[in-house]
Formats: sequence, C-alpha cells, structure tokens
Amino acid sequence: MELIDTHCHLEAQAFAEDLPAVAAHAVAQGVTAVVAMGVSPADFSAQADAMAVARSAGLRVAAAYGSHPWWVERVSPEEAVDALEQVRAANGSNPVAVGEIGLDFAGKTDDTDRQNALFVAQLEWAGHHGLPVILHERKSADRLLYWLRRRQHAGGVVHGFTGSLQQARQFIDQGLYLGVGGAITHPGAHRTHQMMRELPLDALVLETDAPNQPGHAHRGERNLPGYLPENLAALARLRDMEEGALLAQINRNTRRLFGDV
Repeated sequence: MELIDTHCHLEAQAFAEDLPAVAAHAVAQGVTAVVAMGVSPADFSAQADAMAVARSAGLRVAAAYGSHPWWVERVSPEEAVDALEQVRAANGSNPVAVGEIGLDFAGKTDDTDRQNALFVAQLEWAGHHGLPVILHERKSADRLLYWLRRRQHAGGVVHGFTGSLQQARQFIDQGLYLGVGGAITHPGAHRTHQMMRELPLDALVLETDAPNQPGHAHRGERNLPGYLPENLAALARLRDMEEGALLAQINRNTRRLFGDV
C-alpha cells in the first residue's frame, strides 16, 4: 500500500529537533512520498534542507514553492514571482506545483487587495509554466473561483477546504482536487463528512498539513505525515469502501496531478 501525503510542511519549527525520526515514522506507517509546501521565499532554503533530511530517511519528497497569503505584508507580488523564477532555474529543484498560495479572509480585511495581487501574480506564473497550484482557502472560495475562471491555470488542489458542497463542485469543474485531511476524522464534522460522501472519488487526494491540523486522535498535538493512514481509514468508512480499492483511486488522482511523485 503506497500512501502519498500531498501537503505537509517539513521545514516547520515543530520538526526542527527530530525531523529524521518524523520521516522514519512516516515510512514505517506506509507513507512513501510527500509533497513539501513552501510558504515564503525566506523559508525556501530551509525547505530544501528539510527535504534532503526526509529523503535520507527513505521518503520520496516532491516540492511545491509559493508565498502564502499570511506573508502578504512581507512579500510583494514581484518578489514572489522572482523567487519562483529562481527556484525553477536552480539545478535539481523541479517543483511539481506552486503552493501554498491562496486567499484568507477569515481575519482582518484591510489587506484584501494585496492578497489578491499576490495570489494572481503566482497563479498567472503557474499557468504560464503549466504547474498546478495548491490553494489555501479560508472564507475565500468565491473569490478564488472568480480568479480561476479568469486566468489560465493547470488545475491543482484546494487544501483545507472550508466552503460548501456547491463551491467544492465548482472547484472540481475548474479542474481542481479537494485535499482530504485530518478534519475528516473529527466525529462532529458532519458537514465535512457529508461532503466527502457526495463528492466524486476521482476529485480527492490525501493530505495531512503536518505539523498543522491534527486529526481527532491527536488533538492538542503536532500533526505528523505518518498519521495519513488515519485519514484514509476515515474516508474509507464514509465511502463504505475497502481501503485498498479507495487508495488505488486516490493514488491515480495524485499521479494525474503531480506525476510520479
């Protein structure tokens, strides 16, 4: 059984002391590959170092680079695109996606215009180079859909999706997948459970967002890529499927998006 975590943050401070053990734990749990997310140019070097550590523990690691909306006050659209150009030109970097990028309207709203500018610049760069995008979405689904309909893009993943079933279907219509993370394991997540029962199976991929967003069994702890099997098991129960058959379809989806990660 081959499990692929399509969204984690290996360079996070939460892994600074024991990343080799974290990666080895993932391998022991059947996680064979991860897609490591970037969140700002300031962290790209640390991200590359963390990926090398994870590989030394036996994980296959693919990279996505991007400037997260939380960095909008420190990264301009021009700086974000320049950083993507530098990563693309670097020997051996070979990003499989641009991310984590997106829009976050859950908090203050005085940076909305800057968030839009930062997102669109990276979306356009990704579309120009034929790379999928990994989208951060918090109370921003409609605006993300607005831009996706108006800009060339190569699909991608909506990570940590918090919107409605109707919005989910609109993202799928735009060629995007939905990331299935630890939220699916929480007993009270009834709306998420219903959504995951109804969405087409060929539109789903698995993710952890480690060290963030731990599942129900790990509340109050850091999340680990090695917890990915718990998300698979929860989805299999909701879909009333055998885990192996479900994972075979999920892996087809993942490779259709990212290639042979």
